[in-house]
Amino acid sequence: MARYVIEYLLEREYPVTGFDVNAPDPAQYPQNVPFVKGNLTSLEDCMRAVSLSEAEAIIHLAAIPYDTVMLPGEKRMQRLPEDECMKVNTMGTYYLMDAARRFKHVKTVVFASTYYTLGLGRRISGTPFQVDYLPIDEEHPTRPEDTYGLSKLLGEEILRAFTRAYGIRSVVFRLQGIDWPFQKEKYSYGITFEPREHIGGPVGTTYQYVDPRDAAQAFALAIEADHLEPFEVFYLLTDSRHVEETKEVVAKVWPDLKEMASNLEGTEGLITARKLRTKLGYVPRYSWRDRQEAETGETT
Repeated sequence: MARYVIEYLLEREYPVTGFDVNAPDPAQYPQNVPFVKGNLTSLEDCMRAVSLSEAEAIIHLAAIPYDTVMLPGEKRMQRLPEDECMKVNTMGTYYLMDAARRFKHVKTVVFASTYYTLGLGRRISGTPFQVDYLPIDEEHPTRPEDTYGLSKLLGEEILRAFTRAYGIRSVVFRLQGIDWPFQKEKYSYGITFEPREHIGGPVGTTYQYVDPRDAAQAFALAIEADHLEPFEVFYLLTDSRHVEETKEVVAKVWPDLKEMASNLEGTEGLITARKLRTKLGYVPRYSWRDRQEAETGETT
């Protein structure tokens, strides 16, 4: 993600400094862009990065992007300690914000959170994911069970607390799963579904995604906006993967939610980015529908 954000900001002539625990591949990292090597879970490293960059805005992308807890009966290789996701994502966010508040030049922090904060990631309890209403927006309750969704929700609350205490403007984007442009053959688009039996709401996916180039646009819009509340949360997505209208997909795939979906129009999906479009002027540019139209001349 950082690569796309840096490239977009450079196009808009922003001065950029990178910060990560691993040094980037020089062949993939833009020339003449400073880089600070350090650990997000070190206050000293975070302070050094903020100080050297003289940043007015911080885009916080760093995270362990999955739950590192091993559950009984799971058959997968444990690659990280069980507390790594919670430690890096939560304490790393705290240290970064604690560093930011010590330097008066930091005015804005933009945080990459996730739609998994809703609780539709790992359903450790074995209970169905509860949908209170459709479409799901920023006011819908969040009920995470796994440490990834929980750590990101705690990260949001850390930003909210630092906004209250120190006046640092904070913008949170709850990203859909990322579809990388260089791996587009791995992803499915133009999906149609067969009816199935299912209890509750979705688990793991809502069949929506975000292109990192669209995410980069949103991060820049957040930095540039001067009309937001001191703390704001937005769902960030590019499009859904399905051809049919969302209410038709819901009737087939999540039949328990059929009545909730009866008034939905269009193909955006269960989660709406309406707030992002109306309040920040976000217009996604990398939908598979646009690609298909450009390639075939047909409008989907």
